[in-house]
Amino acid sequence: MRNLLGRLLDRPPRSLTTIAQFWDVELLGREAHEDIGRLYRVLTDPWSFALAWESLPPLERAIVASLASDDAAASVEEIASRVDAPPDEVLPALRRLYRAGLLYQEQPREEPGLTPTPERFFLPRELAHLTQRLQAERKRGLPREQDAAALLEWFDDAELAAIAQQLGYRVIPAVAMRPELVAYVAPRIGNADVIRDSVRALDPTAARLWSWITERDGIADPIAARQELGLSMQALRHALHALERRGLVWRGYDADGALRAVVPDIVRRPTRAPAAPPPPLVAVDPALVEVPEWVPVAAAAWDLLTLLRDVVAGRARWRRGERGGTGLRHLAPRLWLRAGDLPPTGYVSFLVRLAEAEGLLAPAGGGVVADRLRAWTRLDFPAQMRRLVAHWRQAAEWPEGDERDALQVWGGDWPGFRQHLLQALGALDPETWYTLDSVTTRFAAEFPNALGAHFTAAASYEAGEESPEARRRAVVRLAAAVTLTTAGAWLGLIEVARAQRRGTVLRVRPDLGWLVDESLDPPEEPALGGQTLVVQPNFEVLLLRPAPRHVWALSAFTALERLDRVTIYRLTRESVEDGLASGLTLERMVRYLEQESGEPLPQAVAYAMAEWVREYRRVRVRRALLLQPDDQGSLDEIEAALRAGGLRVERLTGERLLVPLPAGDEAATERVEEILRELGRTPQWPGGRDG
Repeated sequence: MRNLLGRLLDRPPRSLTTIAQFWDVELLGREAHEDIGRLYRVLTDPWSFALAWESLPPLERAIVASLASDDAAASVEEIASRVDAPPDEVLPALRRLYRAGLLYQEQPREEPGLTPTPERFFLPRELAHLTQRLQAERKRGLPREQDAAALLEWFDDAELAAIAQQLGYRVIPAVAMRPELVAYVAPRIGNADVIRDSVRALDPTAARLWSWITERDGIADPIAARQELGLSMQALRHALHALERRGLVWRGYDADGALRAVVPDIVRRPTRAPAAPPPPLVAVDPALVEVPEWVPVAAAAWDLLTLLRDVVAGRARWRRGERGGTGLRHLAPRLWLRAGDLPPTGYVSFLVRLAEAEGLLAPAGGGVVADRLRAWTRLDFPAQMRRLVAHWRQAAEWPEGDERDALQVWGGDWPGFRQHLLQALGALDPETWYTLDSVTTRFAAEFPNALGAHFTAAASYEAGEESPEARRRAVVRLAAAVTLTTAGAWLGLIEVARAQRRGTVLRVRPDLGWLVDESLDPPEEPALGGQTLVVQPNFEVLLLRPAPRHVWALSAFTALERLDRVTIYRLTRESVEDGLASGLTLERMVRYLEQESGEPLPQAVAYAMAEWVREYRRVRVRRALLLQPDDQGSLDEIEAALRAGGLRVERLTGERLLVPLPAGDEAATERVEEILRELGRTPQWPGGRDG
């Protein structure tokens, strides 16, 4: 049996136009293969074929049905015998079917000395298959009282995949199996919420057709609908496809064999199944919990200042996509949050991403942005934490999961996911410890679409024979577990601990409310003294009232000794030398300590610091430009112009000028060159501009 596409390619353009008129297909006329493709898609579509069939007279239907049951081509006489009609009536019907693109002719063989073969007609295999399918549907009758599984048997695999995809299933061609598609679609057929959403999503024409069919008890003649609604055949086809792909309308036949658009009973009278109770939360006896060491709610903001100090000092570097970064082992002892000798996996890169979002770090491994850092250190810790939490909530990516190999997600709605997760945490009792497993299992059951309707995931566990819904819940559950034990704990939203025989447990921190809701005020921190800090004669500096500006200032010229409710720093020769290297002076360090402690430094401390500074052998290195004009008589003019431009100028021996460049002013060189050009001089770099 011949294929339809090849036969269409054999037809001349005029014949294709005649076929398009019969099927109401718009040909663009730009390229023959494009027009043939448009015809082929319509001719092989079940709804299109069923509608065309209804327009055929009985004799033409009988001819098509007879040819569908036989692979061979047949002559006019043979076909007339099959349909029990005179040949002179059959031949005009065959020609009408030929012009409609339903039948095709074999080329007659004309050989010398032989009688030419008579005209022989055949039905391409695609159209023969559709004819047999519609015959089977007529025998089935009306898909009215069947359940969802039986209704889905009316569709082939491609049609079922289209319905599943329309209802939210991510279909992977040649991978999705029919049983899993049925498992996904069947519960949604007859689901009141799904039907409501599907009807709301219809285009205006499909919505009109839906209303027209449902007003007629869910069984209607589509040809009559076309006439009453004033639709073209093309518009009718598109509307029927839209309704079918959303599981709203089926194709069926009444007792007389007439085509009907049918809304099954389970769709006409949908039910809303009672929601299953969510999985229970498992509370844990506090006596079994290994309570973790105390850390302040602002631990992440404090640790970020420590990281930024190391970046300024050149002790920490990173690149986007690099796991961790350099200097992590050196950094870990000075962090509130750490895992042994290293920061928790992914913690530093998480802080870097938040710092980039706040504008504290230039992207792609750049340095600290000085003006943003100054503004940042003027905020208090609650304000900083709220900003960090807000950046995390709004992040389109999943920075807390970047270095976790257990799960990778592409296309997930992370802001929506975090909003659902915070909602779930808000329902927990802050006085109760719960198992992590029960919290994430309940979350996945209550918010199976927390990551959005469409996403792709790769997990480290084997999915086995799980249904699509079960796999989706498993991904959401794992994403919640990773998020809670990383960002949730790092940002002070929850506490995470271990419990005997219960594994990982968590408890919501009382601070959750004000961290995510700016209408709530953070609690007042208890005052541990009247002063910000105390300088001890043994060189210890006790920080009694921690604030970002004090943490930042002390990190410049003291060594951290212990993080606690009262954090202890120590003045050492090395730490003071670090302060001098960063540009501080002895006077500034002493003045800060005395102002914040409210009293003079202990004599031994003041003497030692002064001694360390005297013994500090510093060589100041600065960038400068050396100018040497060919015309020595122009030095005075150039010097005056540079000074007028706000630049320092020193005259050297040998008729040369030295222009020190201000620190951090990358545009100073260009400004010097511009002033020289304005004076009619051409800047020339003997070794190249960067030499």
